[in-house]
Amino acid sequence: MHRFFTFCIVVAALAAGACSNDNTSTTPTTPTPTATITPGTTVYQLGQTQTFTLTAATTPTNVTWASSNTNVLTIDSGGNAMAVGVGTATLTSTADASLSATLAVQVVPIYQGNWTGTARVLGCTDVAGFLSAGYCSKNIGGSNTMTLSLTQNGSSVSGSMTKSEGTNLLNGTVSGVINAGGDVTFTGTLAGLANGSNLLLTVVTWNSLADGANMTGNWAANITSPQILGIATLQWSLAMRTVP
Repeated sequence: MHRFFTFCIVVAALAAGACSNDNTSTTPTTPTPTATITPGTTVYQLGQTQTFTLTAATTPTNVTWASSNTNVLTIDSGGNAMAVGVGTATLTSTADASLSATLAVQVVPIYQGNWTGTARVLGCTDVAGFLSAGYCSKNIGGSNTMTLSLTQNGSSVSGSMTKSEGTNLLNGTVSGVINAGGDVTFTGTLAGLANGSNLLLTVVTWNSLADGANMTGNWAANITSPQILGIATLQWSLAMRTVP
């Protein structure tokens, strides 16, 4: 019995030693180096220039640059870029130590500034009191003078607007977002006293595109008045130019 007890102790000790001497180890993983392109601004106006930098925890070496669409954005070996066309492009930068980063960029037309021009009425529908007053028959085919004073921040555009209504003037504000194709869709309201009635014009859609000193587009609006029962809906074509 004593021998059996001693044998069990020896076996247990050997087993414990085998466990304590386990040399199995986990190979440490090397984290993938991270880098970013700075600045991270993604919207640029046509003609704008920008110097980009590849940024990482350690200073990148042997940095290269490429643009996926040189018709939109060009970039040289020093990271100096120029917005040359409306559209989208992706910047790619690589460097030693497996560093790389990308940045998607949109180039948009310049809408900021003062504009003047005309809105020609292409279509008109009037009902109730507006129909009785012959609103559409007086306006269809006619042109209204317009002005815009716009500011631009990235892909957002906003500002003031005026539109003639007969011998009177409607005033208000508009705001919009530049779409992927460079055109902008505005919404807003204009108000004023015209022909003895208080008119409220609500812009419901406006797809316009600036090309240098010119802006064209088509838009529509609803017109209501507390003095007139009903509503009138207009469709206009736009032709504007910048004011020096």
